[in-house]
Amino acid sequence: MSVPVDPQSKEDGFEHQDASVKGLVIVGLAIFAVLALSGAGVAGLLWWYHQQPVKPTTALERQVQLPPEPRLEIDPRASGNAVLERARAQLEHYGWVDREAGLAHIPIGRGMTLLAERGWPSRAEPGTGEATGTDQDQARGRTRRE
Repeated sequence: MSVPVDPQSKEDGFEHQDASVKGLVIVGLAIFAVLALSGAGVAGLLWWYHQQPVKPTTALERQVQLPPEPRLEIDPRASGNAVLERARAQLEHYGWVDREAGLAHIPIGRGMTLLAERGWPSRAEPGTGEATGTDQDQARGRTRRE
């Protein structure tokens, strides 16, 4: 559908009839008035809110209650560093896993040296029946102190 075009406008290459300036000014002033009234309304509400007296707090409001677990960490970096230190201490030092059973952990370097010297523990040879208790412990990487 084509719109009828003024022959003079078509010949000159531009529209000779402009938008209504009066209408544009009225719309612009209306927008400005609405913005000004909104700003004044917000300022009035803020002034009224600050004029209201502060209600006295009750004994229940003064009690400090901790939220249920799990709580947010106060210093996550320090907590993470503590976890890393505990892990590093376990990986780099000797210690007991189960003292009654005689089960201990050893540093990684020492464990690799022992593994290179003794070889990888294996299960019982096929055809000999089930593995013995000592073989099972050795297969799990555990050795008992006697």
